[in-house]
Amino acid sequence: MLQHDLIPPTRPTAEPFYCLVLHGLGDSKAGWKPVANELDLPELGWCFAQAPIPYYGGWSWFDIYTDHSIDHAQQHESRDELERLVDHLLSSLKIPSERLFIMGFSQGCLMTLDLGLRASRRFAGLIGISGFLTNLDEYPAAFGSAVKQQHLLLTHGLYDSVLPIAPTRRVKDRLLAMSVPLDWREYAKDHGLDPNRELGDLRAFLARRSAAGVGT
Repeated sequence: MLQHDLIPPTRPTAEPFYCLVLHGLGDSKAGWKPVANELDLPELGWCFAQAPIPYYGGWSWFDIYTDHSIDHAQQHESRDELERLVDHLLSSLKIPSERLFIMGFSQGCLMTLDLGLRASRRFAGLIGISGFLTNLDEYPAAFGSAVKQQHLLLTHGLYDSVLPIAPTRRVKDRLLAMSVPLDWREYAKDHGLDPNRELGDLRAFLARRSAAGVGT
């Protein structure tokens, strides 16, 4: 089981929503906890997962090589680990997948998309921040049966010096061409989180999807 920290809602409800957060390269399960506080959604619980591969004092979901290719075997292993964690969360929290968000940054964005687009169950929402997606040639054959029911928010920075926006725009265009429903947002930021517009858009997406309920 992947290491993870579970934080229940500060304002509990009878039918809670949770958000599973996947960090970026070299980070840890602690890295995005301050963002959860800034989002200030007291009825939303959080799970912060830690990638399985040690990386210079932090953690990684997969290796990235000098030619910008990735270790796909490690990616698949990490996806399997995430699926096990999702199964554990749904069982232990006694919630359906429709009340679980998945949000990932950079490498975590790829893992969010890789998991969510292939899923046979619908999640409350999928959020990919400043990331990318590989193996596009596997789609649409690799799409899960719930892909047309997913609610996907993708964000990226115009000035991203780590993962330039152009390749991610092409990913967005390919997904839209394959009729994947998604909301695309661009911000005047580098490789990080814009504390003004982007943070507000994330909060609005999480709140709107939580308020919509399981059936929508």
